Amino acid sequence: MPHSEVIDHSKRRLFGLCRPAVQPRSEPRMNARPPFAVEESMFVRLCDGCGQCAAACPNQIIEMAGGVAAIDISYAFCDLCGQCQQACPTLALSGQKISTGLVATVSNSCENLYGYCGSCEDSCQYGALIWQDDAKPFIDADKCNGCGQCAQSCYTSMISFQLKR
Repeated sequence: MPHSEVIDHSKRRLFGLCRPAVQPRSEPRMNARPPFAVEESMFVRLCDGCGQCAAACPNQIIEMAGGVAAIDISYAFCDLCGQCQQACPTLALSGQKISTGLVATVSNSCENLYGYCGSCEDSCQYGALIWQDDAKPFIDADKCNGCGQCAQSCYTSMISFQLKR
């Protein structure tokens, strides 16, 4: 092997070091999960369906679905208190990311399009709901943790949730 080929390969590796590190993409959730849930594939292996997180949840939004913990924010929101995480004996809720796997969406029938409403204006303490006069609020999906607080404040039920993809 000629010496120049070896040098070319090492140069290529050197230039590769200058590239920015690629962040691994989060695995999409199959269901909405309690906050602090680890990545989905790990979560379904770790969660044994014991129900201790559901019993610890003061808002009673955690249920067992398919043998593992899931959340339902249809009638109450998650205040991200962490009691479910403290109760979990299997480390399924030991993740660093505080997210349910849901993201809010605002209906095109939002009252603020037709006149001032403002019921959800100050509902998001994480800055995900960005208020706009005479328009529906904008949801910053990167900041939305899917807690449901904004939906509970909307008296016309114009805020719904979808799994983040």
